[in-house]
Formats: sequence, C-alpha cells, structure tokens
Amino acid sequence: MSTRLLLLVLAFAASCKDSKTQSPTLDAGPSGPRIVKLDPNALVRLGVKVDVVGSVGSSRALHVNGTLDFDYDDYAEIGVPLEGRVTRVDVKVSDYVKKGATLATIMVPSVASAQAYYLQAQAAVIAARKNRDREDDLLSRQLTTAREAEIARSEAAKAEADFASARARLNALSVGIPTSDSMVAAAGTLALRAPIEGVVVGRKANLGVFLAPSDTAFIVANLKTLWASLDVHESDIAYLRIGADVDLVIDAIAAKTFKGKLALIEPGLAKSSRAARARVVVDNSSMELRPGLFLRATIALAADAPGRLFVPSAAVQPLADADVVFIDRGSGNFEVREVTVARRTPDVVEVSEGLTNGERIVVENAFLLRG
Repeated sequence: MSTRLLLLVLAFAASCKDSKTQSPTLDAGPSGPRIVKLDPNALVRLGVKVDVVGSVGSSRALHVNGTLDFDYDDYAEIGVPLEGRVTRVDVKVSDYVKKGATLATIMVPSVASAQAYYLQAQAAVIAARKNRDREDDLLSRQLTTAREAEIARSEAAKAEADFASARARLNALSVGIPTSDSMVAAAGTLALRAPIEGVVVGRKANLGVFLAPSDTAFIVANLKTLWASLDVHESDIAYLRIGADVDLVIDAIAAKTFKGKLALIEPGLAKSSRAARARVVVDNSSMELRPGLFLRATIALAADAPGRLFVPSAAVQPLADADVVFIDRGSGNFEVREVTVARRTPDVVEVSEGLTNGERIVVENAFLLRG
C-alpha cells in the first residue's frame, strides 16, 4: 500500500470516529439509483473532490513529462572543409554572434595551393588574351598566318577554362578571391563564419588544435525559440491534435507557467517505452530558459466529436464487473452510476455512455466511496 493511500485510509478512519459515522453506506431502492452516503464533514478531510463533466480542467488535459531542447530548425554545426590548424579564435561559448561573423581562422595548406593556382591561372589568362588580341590584329593586317591566330585563340580559351576552374575551387572551399598583395599575409588561411545568428553553445576550435572535416568546430543556436520534447504514450496519441494549447511548468523556474503549441508528433514509437516524441515550440525571447531543463506539460485534449466526454482516470472505479462513477447529489449523497468506457489511458478515460455534460462527479479519491 502506498504512503498516500495509507494516509487517506487513516484520515478516513479518523474522520469516521470523530463524526461518529461508519463507512459509506449504500442505499438501493427497488427501482431507484444506488446511493452512497458519507458524512459531509469528512469529504474535505478525505480529499474527495467533485468536478463538472466536460469542464476545462484535469478531465480535458493530458499530463506528460519532457525536456527543453534546441530548435533544430535554427541550429548550426560548423566544420572545416579541409584539414587545418586553428591559428586564431574570435569567439567563446555563450557569445552572441551575427550571421556571417568570423568565428575562427584556420591554416589549411591545400588552400594556399588553391590560392597560388588561382593567381597563376589569372596571370596566364591575361597573357593569353593579350596574345590572342595581338594575333587577331596582325591577321587583320595580313602580318601573320591564320594558323598562328587560331593557336592563340585556342590557348586563350584553355587559359580561361583553367582560370574558371581555379575560381570554382576557391568558391567550393569558401575562400575569398586573393590578390598578389594579400597572398603574403593570408596565404592558406580559411575563415570559419557563422551561418546563422545566435549564441555559441559549443566549441572545439581552440588555438593550435588540428581539425579534420569530421570535426565540429563550433555550434551556434538561436535560443530565442526552443523545443519542448515530450514523451506521449501510444494510447494517448489519439487524443492529441496539432496546434493544441500546452502549459509548461519548469521546476527550476518557480511560480511561472510557459505557454506553447503542439507542433509535431513524430510518426515512430520508441521500442522500449512505446512512446512517441511530441514537440512544442516555446518562446524564449526572455532568454530565461535553457536547453536540457526538465519540465511537466499539460496538453489540452482534442474533443471534436459530438458526445465525446473525458473524465480523469481516477473518477472511474471498478465495482463488481462494471465501471462506475459517483454522481454528486448533495449533502454527502452520491449516486453510483455505471458507465461504458470507450478508451482508457493512465490520465484520462473517455466515456461513451452513462454520463452527460454538466453532471458533477467525484474526480479525486473516488475509491473511498466504493465501500
């Protein structure tokens, strides 16, 4: 027996003794409903709570746990295209960076080769174009042969192709176009830049570290929006709808509830837990939330079908071979009503027959009324 249940039983016994009443009594007329009677003064002490069927509250919400995570639609892992050594670091973890900001400078020998090849190809194409133009001028004055002019045009075309290839190689490496003056100071350097605006949340690029293409040098994330990742049991998925309101309570941040919308329910289930991952987009413009924080979520249930009624799972109690609820008739009198359960989850029960909207039923500690 759990500690909470033991305390409730002891409280019930004490209340009965104090009020000189016995356990709940059952009156059943020949044709009338069965009525459970309980001293009204004991209801509060025993924690017997009554709520209206169909009201917005625990009977229309699902309670799950989860954690805060990065918004991976606004998240970037920055690596290096070629092997190189870090020669300069411009940011540290927790720094805020703009899109395009330089994070670090890497010395890459192959970049130096690519830059040198570009300058060579640039010089060759300039010379080949001048030679082509000169031969075309001489040919127009009949001072050279057509063959010499054709050879000059062919060499110019080849030089232009080599120059275009050298430029494409630099673009593929995300390296700026060098000049003969800049080559001396910046030969072989590669700047790592932030592809998005956000906060540096991870860094492997330390001064002097050798980085390979498989390494992640920096991680930049926009923390103004986060994801709440929730684990939803397979039996509860049918009750959820995209866009549902979600209230988030984070124990590390007391006395505040965060709002969000259900944005996604992943199609697969975890094999061990039989749970699906649901995602809620959370506004963090105040920057007080951090990825990794534990949270408790209350998701508003979908109740679009006519006549669809939800009650807390604790409200439906087994009695003999039936499922029953206890209808509040006032003054400590509760009608025992048999109901038909359409679907049952750990938090919520969907009742298809036996109840109507607006009736008042016991939603907490209903087991005490079973007698």
